[in-house]
Amino acid sequence: MNHKHYFLVGIGGVGMQGLARLLLSRGHRVSGSDMQDFGSRPEMEKMGIQVTVGHRADNIDETVDEVIYSVAIPSTNPEIMEAKKRNLPILRRLELVGEIMRNKIGVAVSGTHGKTTTTKMLDLILTEAKLDPTVLIGAEVKKLSANLTIGQGDIMVVEGCEYGRSFLDLKPKIAVITNIEADHLDYYKDIEDIKSAFTQFAKLVPHKAGLIVANGDDTNVRDALCGIGRKIVWAGVGDSNDIRATDLKFEDGRLYFCISGERMHLHVPGRHHVSDAVLAWATAKELGVDDKTIIKGLHKFRGVERRFELLGETNGVSFIDDYAHHPTEISATLEGMKQYFKGRRLLVVFHPHQFCRTRLLLNSFAQSFKDADLVVVAPIYAVRDSKKDRESISAQDLVDEINKVSSNARFVGDFEKIKELMLTEIKPGDVVVTLGAGQANVFGKELFDEMNSPTTS
Repeated sequence: MNHKHYFLVGIGGVGMQGLARLLLSRGHRVSGSDMQDFGSRPEMEKMGIQVTVGHRADNIDETVDEVIYSVAIPSTNPEIMEAKKRNLPILRRLELVGEIMRNKIGVAVSGTHGKTTTTKMLDLILTEAKLDPTVLIGAEVKKLSANLTIGQGDIMVVEGCEYGRSFLDLKPKIAVITNIEADHLDYYKDIEDIKSAFTQFAKLVPHKAGLIVANGDDTNVRDALCGIGRKIVWAGVGDSNDIRATDLKFEDGRLYFCISGERMHLHVPGRHHVSDAVLAWATAKELGVDDKTIIKGLHKFRGVERRFELLGETNGVSFIDDYAHHPTEISATLEGMKQYFKGRRLLVVFHPHQFCRTRLLLNSFAQSFKDADLVVVAPIYAVRDSKKDRESISAQDLVDEINKVSSNARFVGDFEKIKELMLTEIKPGDVVVTLGAGQANVFGKELFDEMNSPTTS
C-alpha cells in the first residue's frame, strides 16, 4: 500500500474523526486542524494523530500529500488555499470515503432522518453475523465507543449526508434511503430539488449487481425512485412493503412488533425506530444474514449519543437529551417519550437550529410540540444564516405559532434565565427534555448537575 500523509481540515467533526482513525488504521499518517478545541482531541493525539487548533496556511507543511475537507469548510479556508497554491490533491470527506468503498461491498445509508440509527443497527447485526464490517457513522455511539468500526471483511457501511449533495461522492453497491423531507433549505431550492438529489444518489447503484433498500411508507422516497431502473426492496410498516413490521403494540414501556413472523422489541422507544429497524433488517437479509442473528444484533442496539439519551435522574425527575431539530424528528421523539413516560409531564427546552430552517418550516414546528406540557424556546442558533435570514424570523415568532396550537410555549432570552425558570417549574415525576442541534445538550447536563447538587436537592 502506498502510505500517504493526509491533512484533514475540520478534523473535530464527528465524521472527520472517524475518517482520521480509519486512515490511521490503514497505515497512513494523519494530521488535521479545527477552529476550536474538542473533547476527543487528547485521545486522537495519543493515537498519533497531530491536531492543531486554528486554521493556518503553515499547517500544510511539505510532508502533506493530500488535503481532505468537510462540506462545512469554505473555499476561503487558508489551508485549502495553501493546498491549491501547492497543487496538492484536495478531496471532500465522502469523496475519499467513496474511493475506499469502491473495493468493498459498499452500503450507503441516506435519508433526512434515521441515518445514524439505521447505520449503527446494521453495524451490530453484521458484527453479530461475524462478517467483520467496516462502518463509518456520523454521530457518537453509546457504549460501543465510537463512530467507527474497523473490520477486515468485505462489507463497508457508511452514513451519507445529503447536505451539499455530498453523498453523491459515495460508491455504493447497496443504497439505503430512510425517508426524504424538506430540510437543508439553505442549500436546496425545495423538496423537488431534494428528491432529485436522492434520485441521483440511487442511480449510483450498479444496474444489475446493485440494490436499493427504501422506506416504502414515504411518498417522497417512492417519487424519487419512480422509474429508477434498479432493483428495489421496499421496507416499512405499510401493506405495500416487501418486508414490513406488523402487530406494533406498546407494552410495559416497550414497543413490540413482528418482522417475518419474529416478535421482538427494541431498547429505545418510538415508532420511528421501528422503521429504522425494518430497513436494517431488509439490508442485512440481502447481505445473507439469517433472522435469528438479525434479532440478536438489534437487541444490542442501545441508541446513539444525543438520541433519547438519559442524562440522569434525580429527585424523581428524568433528564433526557435528543438531537431532534426538524419538526418530524421533534414530533416522533416527543410521541415516543409520551408513551415511554406515561402519565408524566414533559418539560421541553428547545434550541432552534438555523433561522432559515425555522422560517421555512415554521408551521410544521408549531405542530410538532403537541405532546409537550411546557416548551421553553431559546434564541435561534445561527448556522450558515445570512443577515437577511437572521432578520426574517425570531424565536418569539416560533413561540407565537406554537401557542396557536398548544398554548404552552415561552421564549426566554438566555440559558441562565431558562435555568432559573426550569428550577421553579420542575416537580418530582417530571421529564425534562432538551432538544436541538445547538447547545441544548450542554444546558441539559448543567441543569441536571444543578438539580443533583446537595444544595438544590
